[in-house]
Amino acid sequence: LVRRGGTVCVTGSLSGWVISDFEPVAMIPSGTKLTAFHSNDLKGSVGTTVLQRVVHEVEAGVYRPNVDRVFGLDDIVAAHRYMENNQATGKVVVVPQ
Repeated sequence: LVRRGGTVCVTGSLSGWVISDFEPVAMIPSGTKLTAFHSNDLKGSVGTTVLQRVVHEVEAGVYRPNVDRVFGLDDIVAAHRYMENNQATGKVVVVPQ
């Protein structure tokens, strides 16, 4: 979801995608500005290792994200409006059904 003339920032793709059948770059409409985030500290498998450690620590309860509300993917419009209206007091999460 990118507004006309908007910008998309791609990050975390050096190690390949981990979600099958999901190619976000292929969904970017023509005419959209594309930029990327690059880090010399988190290249290739090193970045994957760091991300995997964070995932395990979240699962173990080391980090407790402040989740305000969870929306299903079918409610993505409502989720976006919720954020645009500054109703969220924490993270807004969208999950596939």
